[in-house]
Amino acid sequence: MPDEITLTVTANLPGYEPLDVSAVVTLTPLAPEPPEPTPPPDEDTAPLCVRIDYQGASYVFDEVLGTDLGDYHEPGGHFVQRCVLCVLPDLVGFRVMFRRDRGIPARDEVVFELGGLWDTVPANMDGYLCTIMRGSTTLAVVQAPAHYWNARWRWQSWPRPIIYPANGFLGSMLPNYSEALFGSVIPLSAPRVYTHPMDLAGITAYIPSTGERDEIGPCTEAQAEYCCTGSDVAWASVQAQVEGAGSIPLHFRDDDTHAPLNWVTYPNATMYSPSGADPFISNPAGSPVTLDSAHMGSFGFLPFLLTGDPYALEWVQFCAVYNVVCLSPGARANFSLGNAIRAVAWSLRSLVQAATVTPDNAPGWLLPKALFKTRLDDERQWFLDRYVNGTTQPCSDLWILQTPENSPGSATSVPPANTYVSVWQEDFLTCVLGWVVAMGHSDWLPILEWKAQDTKARTGGTSGWVRAVPTMYQTMVREGPSGPSVTSWADAWEVNERCLGSVCAYEDPDTLSAGANMTYASYTLGAVAMATQAGVDGAGASYEWLVEQMQAGATVSRYPRRKWAMAATSAH
Repeated sequence: MPDEITLTVTANLPGYEPLDVSAVVTLTPLAPEPPEPTPPPDEDTAPLCVRIDYQGASYVFDEVLGTDLGDYHEPGGHFVQRCVLCVLPDLVGFRVMFRRDRGIPARDEVVFELGGLWDTVPANMDGYLCTIMRGSTTLAVVQAPAHYWNARWRWQSWPRPIIYPANGFLGSMLPNYSEALFGSVIPLSAPRVYTHPMDLAGITAYIPSTGERDEIGPCTEAQAEYCCTGSDVAWASVQAQVEGAGSIPLHFRDDDTHAPLNWVTYPNATMYSPSGADPFISNPAGSPVTLDSAHMGSFGFLPFLLTGDPYALEWVQFCAVYNVVCLSPGARANFSLGNAIRAVAWSLRSLVQAATVTPDNAPGWLLPKALFKTRLDDERQWFLDRYVNGTTQPCSDLWILQTPENSPGSATSVPPANTYVSVWQEDFLTCVLGWVVAMGHSDWLPILEWKAQDTKARTGGTSGWVRAVPTMYQTMVREGPSGPSVTSWADAWEVNERCLGSVCAYEDPDTLSAGANMTYASYTLGAVAMATQAGVDGAGASYEWLVEQMQAGATVSRYPRRKWAMAATSAH
């Protein structure tokens, strides 16, 4: 800018002398205003950072340097959650995912996973110290006593709250749990607590172990208790076991896509044995957790329904993937989900959950809904072709899926080996089939109608089977290991009564035996409840009879669990 300027003024008005004046004006520059000071970063929005101190070395994971994997949009519009992935070459297989909600105040979450499918040797980690920071503020210091391969844990600034009441899902996305059925005699379940990474929050570490456990069933006992009572203690147990389920080593994430493993992309990926160029998934020795699809609990589905938490949805997806890849590629080629009937039931439960609630616009760190729906449709066709429309039934006209050759018999069993089946496992499957229909998959109704015939036969009082003893632990379907199978329920009763004696004892054929096991009867109740709700012909009469009998016989020392206390909405 020049220091001087010349100003000229001219005027020429009628009646006045012309005016023409010029002057030079010197400009004095103003002192520049100081710039506005740059404010320090807002501690509420500053990037997150994690330091892992492990075996004498420190590893820093910085959100700013991570890869943005895309946002998760809660379908109801309640929140949007980011996912930024950080990995370091010096800590192989270890992943940190920063998952902050967009918006202020933001909810912070950091997920820690260990595992990989490619070019990594599976190895558990020993204990490490985890420090989580935002800017200069330390948010948490967590001591992880260990970290198992294919397991994970998370830190969160606060748990996601319930945004959808449970009673809005009863009878559709959830079984119609009812405290009115047996609530006066069923004790409350033991509270579950999650205390540190790799804690199981009461989940049984040896998952194949048998017996009536709180986590086995359509839902866990704590989940059913919350549906029935709305108890804060029960909900705390539900939340604890979502976290504890992260310690179960079945979180198989594709290093390339960052989503759970896709069995269509890798058709030979398996835990069974190495097969082709696709990943062979194994877990190293040292993890206290043993996997088993036949006894796996459902830990993420109900929490996801009520909170929209994608961490819980990931469990549903990871579990559905595990149920496929735990089999050899050949064993799953015909779309059979497994040989054990209870494995079929619980695997189908996980599959339909993933196929039903995965959002249509899921980000890339989740598998697409279509993958699970296609698998569900293929399973449906397999059931139709193999059983409903098949020309050879496994046990003549009993409508059960097991054959004696596949039953877990032994020389010390009361019935001889290879002569019996476990009809209570069949009830697991019937209940889940009813749940599939209730979730909106009405094209499964013909399968449910076919399958429910065996449950109705044992509880209807007209098939020849004495319904006073509806659900035995072992039900004989032939007298000798190589003999022919029975061809009717009347014949089946005659064989069992003749061979098992007191096991079949009763006083009145229409009154539940005083010695009937209430646990096994409750499985049958769940089956006829779900069949009744779906409108299966004749199931309502069986339900009404059985629930009345169980209510009359239930005491504080003899009762079913809440996870099977299902009302039939069309009958009540």
